[in-house]
Amino acid sequence: MIAISRISIRQLAVVTACSALVVAAGCGGGSSRLSSSPQTIGGLNTISTLSSTVDTANGDNNPYAIAIAPPKSSTFPGDGVSGHIQPGDIVVGNFSNSAGTQGAGTTYEDVTSGKPVNVFTEPAGTAGGPVAFAFNTAAGFLWTANAGLLNGASPGSVQIVSPTGSLIKTLSDPAIQYGWGQAYNNDFGGKGAFFSVNLSTGSIVRINVVSGTGGVSFTYDTLASGLPATLSGFGGTGVGPAGMVDTSSDTLYVVDSVNNTIYSIANATTIAAASGLTNAKVVYSDPAGTYLSQPVGLALNPINGDLITCNQKNNNLVEINPVTGKVVAVKTVDPTVVQSNGTGSALFGLAAGTDSAGNLKVYFTNDNTNTVNTLTK
Repeated sequence: MIAISRISIRQLAVVTACSALVVAAGCGGGSSRLSSSPQTIGGLNTISTLSSTVDTANGDNNPYAIAIAPPKSSTFPGDGVSGHIQPGDIVVGNFSNSAGTQGAGTTYEDVTSGKPVNVFTEPAGTAGGPVAFAFNTAAGFLWTANAGLLNGASPGSVQIVSPTGSLIKTLSDPAIQYGWGQAYNNDFGGKGAFFSVNLSTGSIVRINVVSGTGGVSFTYDTLASGLPATLSGFGGTGVGPAGMVDTSSDTLYVVDSVNNTIYSIANATTIAAASGLTNAKVVYSDPAGTYLSQPVGLALNPINGDLITCNQKNNNLVEINPVTGKVVAVKTVDPTVVQSNGTGSALFGLAAGTDSAGNLKVYFTNDNTNTVNTLTK
């Protein structure tokens, strides 16, 4: 496999007519013009390889989970030790082991230095298959949604890992097994909460962090249910509710990979549990697959609040304004043609930040090349 490094997107093949700058009115939810601003993915034209993700000790590969560590603070100062998570680091999880068994990967890699540095290996006997990460922004603790083997033999869990690579807690409640997404509420309203999805039940779940005299405990509320999901879908892996992100206004966004839809849940930290999709509002839906084609990862554009997702069936990034429900921009970030059996599908994990000039910088995992890449101006 050949890693993509410093390649201009202008050299990549345009996969669909709707990837062009000017789009016919009504295409993909009524967008009439796509952005070329550097504050959106439309103005980013360079792909660079940040690092391999292959674990140097056990050969784990197939990167899925990715997250940017919180900035330096009094509660998360960083210790400067290699192999420990430092403020602003990029951390990736390997979903597969060296034999290529999906869900059997156990390693987390810090890729900030341009090479994979192991920061944690899940203990033998735990679920494996890290799919999604979310950081506690105050203390730098990393929460992981583990999908497990997706066959019942290892049904997944949520694990909490310290910045120094210590396992703090494993949560294995049935409500959060077969996890395919993870998000943090940034202690909104003084209440700690994380969000996960259950791929076996098609549910969106809030994990409440409850502090008491006896220490910290956890409770679970199902915020939405009944979303279509399968443990063995496209490419022989899970398909269903996936990427998640929570905003500073406590709006939770979740992608529905089956129906090419993005949902929002307002007041996600405090809203009452509910069955079905009572709590969920459709932000954008694309049943024809004009723009969304099995979206999976999800990130928030830190500049304008847009949502950025990635497609498994055509290796495109898609930016959507959640207020207007319009597509803002589309970028192809791997030119490989995706086959009907999933061969060639590169994308899963997604994160976004800014460069030193304040322009948008997008990080994405590529399991065709077992790398983490950046998309920049």
